[in-house]
Amino acid sequence: MIYRDKILSALASCESEFAFYESDLKAQVASYNQTLEMVSAMNSEALLAKLELANAPGAIPTTEFFDRQAFIIPFTEEWTNREQAREWAYQTLLNRTTFAADGSQIMPTKDFSIPIAAVQVGWFENLHTITGDYVKDAAFEILPPEKILVRSKGDTEASEQVVHQRRYAMEIAAIKNFLRTSAQRGFDKQRPPVVFFDSLLVISFADILPAAQRDFYVGEILALLNAAKETGIPLVGYVDTSVARDLVNMLRELEPELSDSPKLQDAALLAPRMQWGDRTPLFICARQGILEAYGDEWRRNVAFCYVKTTGDAPPSRIDVPLWVYEAGLLEYVVDTVRGEVIVGNGYPYVIEAADQTAVIGTQDREAFYALFQEFATRKGFDLRIARKAISKAHRR
Repeated sequence: MIYRDKILSALASCESEFAFYESDLKAQVASYNQTLEMVSAMNSEALLAKLELANAPGAIPTTEFFDRQAFIIPFTEEWTNREQAREWAYQTLLNRTTFAADGSQIMPTKDFSIPIAAVQVGWFENLHTITGDYVKDAAFEILPPEKILVRSKGDTEASEQVVHQRRYAMEIAAIKNFLRTSAQRGFDKQRPPVVFFDSLLVISFADILPAAQRDFYVGEILALLNAAKETGIPLVGYVDTSVARDLVNMLRELEPELSDSPKLQDAALLAPRMQWGDRTPLFICARQGILEAYGDEWRRNVAFCYVKTTGDAPPSRIDVPLWVYEAGLLEYVVDTVRGEVIVGNGYPYVIEAADQTAVIGTQDREAFYALFQEFATRKGFDLRIARKAISKAHRR
């Protein structure tokens, strides 16, 4: 239970801090905007020469940026109502297959004397045919005690990290299976399937993990990148609320007099310049840290751009392998993103559908534990449930 008056009082006590944060961020945006204009006017040789001095300048422009000489590429379609937008999306996506996978998990709990966890991964393949053909399915896996128990400083504990890793591996396995199956079936190279990955392809979250865990996640994402490249099927890492600062860091490399701006993110800097459907040119991700573990093949071969996918929020970020741009498929991929977002009312429908297939809600968890109790009783296992858990269940 929360108390409204206490929350309001606590918020009021922080009013000056919130006001300073907002005014300081606006000042930083104004300062960096001036640098955006300066960088747009630089010639390619001078700009790249400056960035080459840094090992990890944040971002490196592709030829698309120099061709446009601008940070924003306008979306030229115009509609007067929602129906026209949906018609554009329908025509754009017609006979264009999209695919996404997502996962959910049941974490181990101390309420049960026998450790158990589970992972469910769902996937959605939309063929976008006139007849509405699609494939929706899921895989469910139990993680018994020997898979989740780990030694920690002399104790034996059920590891949540093991569950997270298994979910990640199963999501990527589902995508790789689709990539290879699609390649075996064959597809039109000019209209290939587009695979959505509900995360970025530059996995900076792994930077702070212990070495063994970091190596696991890097190995998985590299296997996914390699599978997409081998099959020639575009892979899109999608995040609608990005906190990345690759362009901000690039601007600081190009204009050292800019003050450090830890509050400022790429999306917030770009948002005032963009209308729905607009995007940035493609940039090569040259972020410090995790990319050093990607090896020579991928260290500078993951690229990104920002796409305005809602009218009132900052732009979304999409990561793609650089070969997608080199193969002339970038605009095809971005239009696919736009179409999926229109169908999904602001978020790619294919990812939403995969999430709905995979999600394990509160009632699902309760049903899972009830089935586990029934199974344990039938098999004669000595399953004990903590009295606190029983008490909470009765109160609710």
